[in-house]
Amino acid sequence: MKVAWICADPGIPVFGQKGASIHIQEVLRVLLRHGAEVLLFTCRSGGESPDEFRGMKVVSLPTMPDSVDEETRARAALENNDALVRLMAAEGPFDVVYERYSLWSYAGIVWAKRAGIPTILEVNAPLPEEQRRYRKLALETEAFQVLDQLLTHADILVAVSDGVKHWLNTFAPSRGKAHVVANGVDPARFRAHRTTSGPGLTLGFVGTLKPWHGLHILIDAFILLRHENYDVTLSVIGHGPEFIPMREKLAQAGLLACADFHGAVAPSQVPALLEQVDIGIAPYPQFDNFYFSPLKIYEYMAAGLPVITSRTGHLAELVKDRLTGLLVEPESPQALADAVIALYNDPALRKRLGQVGRQRAEKYHSWERVVRHIWQLAGIELAAGEPDEN
Repeated sequence: MKVAWICADPGIPVFGQKGASIHIQEVLRVLLRHGAEVLLFTCRSGGESPDEFRGMKVVSLPTMPDSVDEETRARAALENNDALVRLMAAEGPFDVVYERYSLWSYAGIVWAKRAGIPTILEVNAPLPEEQRRYRKLALETEAFQVLDQLLTHADILVAVSDGVKHWLNTFAPSRGKAHVVANGVDPARFRAHRTTSGPGLTLGFVGTLKPWHGLHILIDAFILLRHENYDVTLSVIGHGPEFIPMREKLAQAGLLACADFHGAVAPSQVPALLEQVDIGIAPYPQFDNFYFSPLKIYEYMAAGLPVITSRTGHLAELVKDRLTGLLVEPESPQALADAVIALYNDPALRKRLGQVGRQRAEKYHSWERVVRHIWQLAGIELAAGEPDEN
């Protein structure tokens, strides 16, 4: 099976350390393990290919201009669609074309559909809305024209959450084609956590330090716990724009020495860092349409950690309250602190939640299961390949 995999988003270094990068790498691993010949079309590889991907051909798309305004970058990205089609035509034919939705890329899916090649569009976020809310959406009309082309020509739409599916279904071409397939994890990468009964717990956060991850809530809750004399420390694995505000608030409270900021680390380093954590935290704020499918929660579960997250969106379906973790009121540092205290005082509960979370990660949330589901939805048979480790 020959697969064209398209990631034309300049913000995603395919072989990098971001959550989106990890997602792409994990799915590619599954396809390669099943014997697929994968050609990766990307404008940003993120560096040299890891050894396991050396046999996979990477086709470089035109890079985006730096130090220019958003409209100029958007127009350049739209012009790159012609180059994508030329490159795909030269490298084809393909049995499947799979694209991760980005704001300005559409021609690969359109070309494949017209050539009678099955097409899969993976949608991870309502990008125009996200761009408008957190950055600047240039060429808004063109952005929705690109989206319409993709939704019209893709055979199936893979939405990573109910929130993304709900957004997709507001557009007529999506109806009947959108399916929810949540993110996953490779449990084999993680060792089950051994619950400690002694004093002192480490609270952990994994991910890019972005405003929509609710990190100010985590810091406020941590300060409350320390002021109430609970022996807790903080481990932050990741980097981003919230790094400085987090450190400043901890410094003002005299607690900077109680927190470790590990920065952006290679995905291979995350399991070892999570072995030093006792509780995994995902303190999302309230959203009108929660659309995330948080990799961090799957990783916490695979690491055998009890999870504390917000009762928002579909998270109550992923984290079962008092079965795999605790759900708390969004945007309430006191509620988050109270949940930590409940686990602090009950090692047996911490152990049970972590064990069940690990079991569910292995049974329901492996990347192997994710990819098989997508291929089944597309009506494509995945070759037997190597035995599934999970």
